[in-house]
Amino acid sequence: MREVMEDVFMLVIVTLLSVLQNVSFANKVEKECKTANAKTAVYERVYCANRNCMDTYPTFIAVMWCAGICLSQAPAAFAGIMYLFVRQKYFVGYMGQTPQSMVTLTAVASHGCCLTPLGPGSESLP
Repeated sequence: MREVMEDVFMLVIVTLLSVLQNVSFANKVEKECKTANAKTAVYERVYCANRNCMDTYPTFIAVMWCAGICLSQAPAAFAGIMYLFVRQKYFVGYMGQTPQSMVTLTAVASHGCCLTPLGPGSESLP
């Protein structure tokens, strides 16, 4: 049992961080909803950014866990942390209507390329 826990420890940490990030995004949407009784442009941006992040979330979790269990835990966890960072920048950029949101959206879309080097030759850390 201890060996199994060592094999997924980093993946669990990244998953928990992603859940906390989701809660943070949901709180921002709820706060904006309560602040403005009518649907304002700010509310629409926050809601849309949250929806976009939630649409990709199941794919992110599935790919990270599959890569971590089948290939190598450390690179999969690192790629997961990078994805969370990019998703945070995307959310903030989308809320502020800055050009940063399009750059980070491109980075999110190309995130799958990060897991390509995790081939059969990759070994997990001891």
